[in-house]
Amino acid sequence: MSDDVPKSLDAVDADWVAGVLRAHGHETSAITGMRIEPLRAENSSVARLHLAGATDHSPVPPTLFLKLCPSGHGFLGASERAYYTRDYDGLSEAPIVSCYAAVGRRDIAMADSIGEGYALLLADLGTDFVDNKLIEPTDAHAASLGRAIGRLHAHRWGPDADPEGPHDLDADFDRCLAHVSSGLAPVLDALGDTIDAASRKRLLLVFEEDVARLYARAMQGAGLTLVHGDPNPTNVLTPREPDDGGNRQPLFLIDRQPFDWSLRLWLGASDLVLASVPYWSVDARRAHEGALLRGYHAALLAEGVTDHSWDALVDDWRACLVHAVLVAVEWGADPATLDSMRWLWEAQLTRALTALDDWERGGPPTRL
Repeated sequence: MSDDVPKSLDAVDADWVAGVLRAHGHETSAITGMRIEPLRAENSSVARLHLAGATDHSPVPPTLFLKLCPSGHGFLGASERAYYTRDYDGLSEAPIVSCYAAVGRRDIAMADSIGEGYALLLADLGTDFVDNKLIEPTDAHAASLGRAIGRLHAHRWGPDADPEGPHDLDADFDRCLAHVSSGLAPVLDALGDTIDAASRKRLLLVFEEDVARLYARAMQGAGLTLVHGDPNPTNVLTPREPDDGGNRQPLFLIDRQPFDWSLRLWLGASDLVLASVPYWSVDARRAHEGALLRGYHAALLAEGVTDHSWDALVDDWRACLVHAVLVAVEWGADPATLDSMRWLWEAQLTRALTALDDWERGGPPTRL
């Protein structure tokens, strides 16, 4: 029962939910029925499950959030299950959503799990929390985001941080770069004369020079951690309404769904870049990148990581700015997204190249 992944929401019923919960150690006697409320999602089937008979005082709450990824998707299916159930076990008040059950094959290694079906029964935060794609960043938010990412990273810090075992960083980086690089020519062709000569030259230099510096930085071994890989604002949840001080706490990071070409053990600063540079406006990034890095470094120190100095983090951030360019270019690897997502990747590319220029012209800004 606990490995059985429904093929669609239509195949989900109260018996399946109760059986999965029992298999994961939860008492389900209070559940007398269930109503499924389908919700919108891009890469999975999701729904709010209303459990009749369950109350706020029951072992299982009256609503749960179901994320269903039937087999055939393009992600490493074991990764998200491990994210919620294994990788941050023991981290007190980890900034991830509580998981009641994670369903899927247990006898499969991460690298072999591409396309493997899985399902998650998570705490339902939909009433009080919202993703951050429409939330304007502030110093308080940036610092909170940095702290959350830092706490996760500190828990899985170092070149041996992945519970799956050691990584061949050479092979990992080559595989990632080969995939992303396939989008460069289509992106340049799509831009045509709309990209000026200086920006075109700078973009080409990313692949001719900057990625080599990024790789060399990573191969030093410092600053490596088990990364999220896609902490974009849609994957950041905060309360719908700020508190009296304007803060939105607590903050949760969701949806770690790497592809087989994604970097999973890498420089922690890459998550900071991916959380901000491609998605925040240039002005917002300039205003709040310092708070983001300070919050992150404070979290590392608080969690016992004392071998990564502030200067080392700043150097990592500077090297990892290249990842913002890679995010934009990767859209070109798929002809469908090259066209349909141009509204996003063109803006991402402009923000990324501007960030590189900001840091090359004057070095670390004084606001850091």
